[in-house]
Amino acid sequence: MSGKKKTLRSQLINASAALNIIAISLMLGFGAVYLLFFEHETIADDENRYLAEFPEFSLGSYLKGDYTEGIAEYFNDTVHGRAEIKKLIASKIMPLKGRAYGNDEEAVELYGIAFEHDTAANSAASTTTVTASTTTVTSASADPGISTELTTTTVSAAVTETTTLPAPQNDDNDAGADGEIANNILVVNKRGITLYGGGWGTEKEYASYLNAYKKALPDVNVYSMVLPTACSYYLPDKYKNLAASEENDLKSIAGSLEDVTPIDTYLTMLMHSAEDIYSRTDHHWQPLGAYYAAEEFARTAGVSFTGLDKYEKVVLHDYVGTLYGYTQSAALLNNPEDFIYYKPQNSYSVTQYDTHFKNPFSTSLFVDPSFLSTSSYYLVFGMDDRIVHVHTDCDNGRKLVIFKDSYGNALLPFLTGSFEDIYLCDIRYFDLNAADFIKEVGATDLLFAMCSYSAVGVNRTHIYENLYK
Repeated sequence: MSGKKKTLRSQLINASAALNIIAISLMLGFGAVYLLFFEHETIADDENRYLAEFPEFSLGSYLKGDYTEGIAEYFNDTVHGRAEIKKLIASKIMPLKGRAYGNDEEAVELYGIAFEHDTAANSAASTTTVTASTTTVTSASADPGISTELTTTTVSAAVTETTTLPAPQNDDNDAGADGEIANNILVVNKRGITLYGGGWGTEKEYASYLNAYKKALPDVNVYSMVLPTACSYYLPDKYKNLAASEENDLKSIAGSLEDVTPIDTYLTMLMHSAEDIYSRTDHHWQPLGAYYAAEEFARTAGVSFTGLDKYEKVVLHDYVGTLYGYTQSAALLNNPEDFIYYKPQNSYSVTQYDTHFKNPFSTSLFVDPSFLSTSSYYLVFGMDDRIVHVHTDCDNGRKLVIFKDSYGNALLPFLTGSFEDIYLCDIRYFDLNAADFIKEVGATDLLFAMCSYSAVGVNRTHIYENLYK
């Protein structure tokens, strides 16, 4: 009897093993068919980037291992349904990671890097150590060439925080707010905040480059609009030891300019910080923030300005931008926001050129949002690698050239009632001598408009290089 039991048990074990082998073989077979024959995705809308391409074969790349590594990267990066899989991971699995510190009211979840909660950061002035790493955030849409970039500076230095900001009319300064960090981005109160690393002298280099433009163009009004980010206004007090002061760097820039007029965007944004002037899920500002900055610029430049009530308001729902793409935070994924932009109603025409100011064609001021994913709504203003000329019905003889990063794209619609001609150029994608171009178009005004990361980071070098091409 015992022998029969052993034989039956052995048969069951063998049958179970066979079933396991068959199941695993079917899974591997289906996976192979799925990867080899199903259509591969080419764009990650949730990350605003193009996915890896299948590598081209060459003997050299094969011998170095680059070819086979490229194949592995291609199959790893282009799995069909990757966005849905990632959302499942972000919403169900990622919240289970991390460790909690402190009591229920002071708990902090740590992602990516570790830091200790410093209660001294709640004081009006404290000396702390800030370490920031270089971070490049690149976004792309289905339209080739549409991209935005954000670059920070690598620093490790002591920071003395001396500014106390009034709390915006929301919960972002709640002393009990829980936070998580990934890729140098703090997620707190359903908002992503890129931690500003500081200039540490590079802000003075930025100012010196603009001074050089003024010397080369003595008859042109030159303006500096360096835009603070959400870090200045929505970083809870207990986390302020993680970031440097954008306000201090903006003051340093203003004090280093010679015959170049600074635009005080820090105070402007502070006055409106209770409004939705920055995106919660994207590193860009909201168009409403650009409106207030454009208003301050128009006032400083002495030109007319069109009130917001004269614009057509367009609301796009379910926006989840770049900050989710780089943190995979369920707090951002599960709390999308509205993206609201405004269409000017005065008469204007738009001509787009390549970065050599050639091959013109007529186009629209905005990209049709139906062509954009919910993660790419900021790209409604168009691509960066181009030169845009807007001719308006504002007959005042003022011609403006804007050198900008992606933040500057949102300014253009709000200046169509202030300048007769506007030329929008990205500092990173410009293939001409900047001074010659400004003279060629007969500009009376030159505006440098970019976020603080571009002004103190590597993007600032393009400003200098463009002057001597």
